[in-house]
Amino acid sequence: MSFEQALLEIYPWIFRVARRFCSSVQDAEDLAGDTVYKILQNQDKFDCSKPMKPWCIAVMQNTYITRYNRNSLIHFTGYDSVKENVTLDCTYESVLFNDLLLAISRCAQKTCCIDSVMYYAEGYSYEEISEILNIPVGTVRSRISSGRKFLLQEIGF
Repeated sequence: MSFEQALLEIYPWIFRVARRFCSSVQDAEDLAGDTVYKILQNQDKFDCSKPMKPWCIAVMQNTYITRYNRNSLIHFTGYDSVKENVTLDCTYESVLFNDLLLAISRCAQKTCCIDSVMYYAEGYSYEEISEILNIPVGTVRSRISSGRKFLLQEIGF
């Protein structure tokens, strides 16, 4: 039996698993479709001596986590563009927001780690950030870790 045929036979199962991850049928269809696409794209990495379902679940979980991180509640658009669009209120939230923007600006002036942290906050993977900034993946991980610590120190935590 070919790889594609085996995948076609377990697609209803893939969709049922996707329904457990997603609240709507459309999201589950998208997740199942993305999972099948990634499985077909990486079929050369599959060990045929092992069952296919655990591998499908791993691919689906990683796809779901990546999608969740990219659609997270906090979207960073870049501290320069945000500063221009912020209207100054005297509310508690705007004071905290402005303090956070100032902390990010100070960190950006002192270290190059903030670019990596901002891309990571936007939902990019380590590999994608590595390609964008043209630096090794290990350096990206190190900069994100250092940038987080630096931001926490600037904020006062």
